[in-house]
Amino acid sequence: MSPSNVELLSEVASWNLMDANVHLGRSGIHGQLALEKSALLAEMDRFQTRRALVSHFAAEEYDISEGNAALARDMDGRFVPAWSASPEPSIVHELERLQPKAVRLWFSPLHHNFSSLPWSTGKLYDYLQQRSALMVVSREELDWNALAIILTEFPKLRILLLDVGYRSDRYLLPLLQTFPQLYFDSTTYVAHRQLESFVETHGPERVLFGSRLPLYTPGAALAVLATARISDDSKLAIAGGNLRRLLGELPS
Repeated sequence: MSPSNVELLSEVASWNLMDANVHLGRSGIHGQLALEKSALLAEMDRFQTRRALVSHFAAEEYDISEGNAALARDMDGRFVPAWSASPEPSIVHELERLQPKAVRLWFSPLHHNFSSLPWSTGKLYDYLQQRSALMVVSREELDWNALAIILTEFPKLRILLLDVGYRSDRYLLPLLQTFPQLYFDSTTYVAHRQLESFVETHGPERVLFGSRLPLYTPGAALAVLATARISDDSKLAIAGGNLRRLLGELPS
């Protein structure tokens, strides 16, 4: 490991880092990139990640209930579960038992193939809104216009949008300005000085550190945050404070 990497991880160790975008378990699609619990925890240790918001590959690729059961079996004190859901009443009943802090949705035809619009999923959105559960969804699963409709019709539903991409600002920024309950992660928000420009203009409160581990290395997102010309308080908020607040672990 180069001296610069050692210095980077030494700084990260002081952040109480919490990753908002982590997958656990075996994957039929991603093969050896996927990691089970012990290997995932070792990789978190390597990048000084204290805790993570975790979803299970089985829920994404196979079956929501089976994936939630797998996530429950593989749970660790360093994981906060992002339970998966769909609009079916049986799944909503399952959520009642799980008492979720965060719920991940998979709309696309490649996953669970249901509409994101309120005519299909509105009762689930209302359930999450009433219970102050954080809705977690990848930008790859959700059209920008559908996102705007959801945010408009469910003004207390807090949404964490993952994997927004570095070319997203012309969509993302107007939505953030209009809807205070929208947040996004930093996994692919890595254009040159993009993060620090966002913080300078909009503040640090709406962006959460994410890595997409184990499919991506956390190194890129960590390097962007570590080298951003922003205050230490802003780095700490992005590195974990914002996510802990959304999960009810810190005062709002």
